[in-house]
Amino acid sequence: MALTQMQIIQSLGEAMSWFERELEWGVAPTELRHLSGRIGELYSALITNGQMVIEVNQKGYDVVSSTGERISVKTTAKMDSNGHI
Repeated sequence: MALTQMQIIQSLGEAMSWFERELEWGVAPTELRHLSGRIGELYSALITNGQMVIEVNQKGYDVVSSTGERISVKTTAKMDSNGHI
């Protein structure tokens, strides 16, 4: 089932809230790969007005844009000297 843009926005907000909460608990950003990866996929779907692929671990791509472009999303996390992620 395809997500609506509103559902993508809501899911992105929830994932970012969890990410921030985990950081507040002292978890290193590099240990939150599952969340940062999901945030990257949701953000890509949002900015391309696209959809996340339904199949988990779809070979070659994670998002399909509104124009049909297949997008492979790679998200990493690190903290700089100012504390920004």
